[in-house]
Amino acid sequence: MLTLNVNGKEHLLDGVEPSTPLLWVLRDNLNLVGVKFGCGVGQCGACTVWIDGQPVRSCSFSAVAAAEHEVTTI
Repeated sequence: MLTLNVNGKEHLLDGVEPSTPLLWVLRDNLNLVGVKFGCGVGQCGACTVWIDGQPVRSCSFSAVAAAEHEVTTI
């Protein structure tokens, strides 16, 4: 079970693989489609979210790594 705090709301997610990028959890599991897929390697910035007030490329940041942090999306 994975717990994510996104935009001030806690979400409990079951069945998320540890290596799944945060981008796909936000889009596919939480239906938050403001964050976009661009290059897939963290270069373009289309997938940028804020984690604890710092910009992070969600395509190259695992959802598991975000579990203990505050994630903010557009």
